[in-house]
Amino acid sequence: CTTVLGSRAENMDLLAQKFDYIFFTGSVAVGQAVMTAAAKHLTPVTLELGGKSPTIVDQTADLDLAAKRLVFGKYMNAGQTCVAPDYVLVHEDKKNELIERLRVHIDRAYPKDKNGFVQDYPQIINDKHFHRLRRLMEGESIAVGGEVYPDQRTIEPTVLQDVSLDAAIMQEEIFGPILPIISYQQRDQALAEIQKRPKPLALYLFSSDRALWQRIEKTLSFGGGCINDCLLHVSSPYLP
Repeated sequence: CTTVLGSRAENMDLLAQKFDYIFFTGSVAVGQAVMTAAAKHLTPVTLELGGKSPTIVDQTADLDLAAKRLVFGKYMNAGQTCVAPDYVLVHEDKKNELIERLRVHIDRAYPKDKNGFVQDYPQIINDKHFHRLRRLMEGESIAVGGEVYPDQRTIEPTVLQDVSLDAAIMQEEIFGPILPIISYQQRDQALAEIQKRPKPLALYLFSSDRALWQRIEKTLSFGGGCINDCLLHVSSPYLP
């Protein structure tokens, strides 16, 4: 087994070789390049792609529990996990309370030192993605956090409020410590928004309504998910 460190140039050289099978995990854009290269040799491919994994928080949710577990799921490794909650659709009656609970749990999980810096928080992987994340935040309403530290290449855990579905941050996977909050009025409105987007790698629901989860299972397609939790479905050896 050999590990080669590199970037796009090394990847393309690698893909020019002939393999029996390619398993790729990463972004949709690079996944397309992998499949194109594999097609030249008729190489079978498995793509495990990231995406905009949604979270639904409905009127019946325990908001403190939802906030605590969203903070765990979103900000682990500075949001740089493929199954991180990418954005939150929350009922408009619960939006302000959810944001306030997120603020409380961010402060608890990521305390600041005497200079106002979040202690021991991971860096963004490289300068390219650091600047990409900064651009995605531009012009958005910051409810929690928002500070960026170029010298450390870090962005503190951040919550954006009243994000438009057409905003730049809603057009690509975030893969960083920024959580957009989008309110909805009708449940069908939230489900329809998820349904019209590319199939997400993960979906999370915070609700006490069992009928809602059953409906989601029947109407939405996604890689895996949790009810009233985040990320933990990937930790079970008994699930595919």
